[in-house]
Amino acid sequence: AGALQTDQSFRNNGLAIDPTYNDIGRERVTGFPADRYKFKVPNLRNVEVTFPYMHDGRFANLEAVLEHYRSGIQDTENLDPVLRQTDGTLGIPMTDEEKARIIDFLKTLTDFDFIFDDRFSEF
Repeated sequence: AGALQTDQSFRNNGLAIDPTYNDIGRERVTGFPADRYKFKVPNLRNVEVTFPYMHDGRFANLEAVLEHYRSGIQDTENLDPVLRQTDGTLGIPMTDEEKARIIDFLKTLTDFDFIFDDRFSEF
């Protein structure tokens, strides 16, 4: 993944399906049912400042994102296997302390030199 900090894949990350939009994800592009509810894994560079999160902006902060991965995973047929534990529980087990440390780490991926570089300014 290198500097991109993504594997460029599409994965089903267990988001609850919003019946209003019924966004079927990558399947809309490929036509393959195996791609249902799969969305592109984002780049983590500057993730601290690229809110709202998820493909539909449903989470306002990193705390909510990690809470989703800890306790909000919805089971579907093609749920990414990393979100299904060997004992059958869904999500990524983490304590509050681990969640806080992960957020601290994610904040280290913020590149303030890039963010404030006038060459990339829209103004």
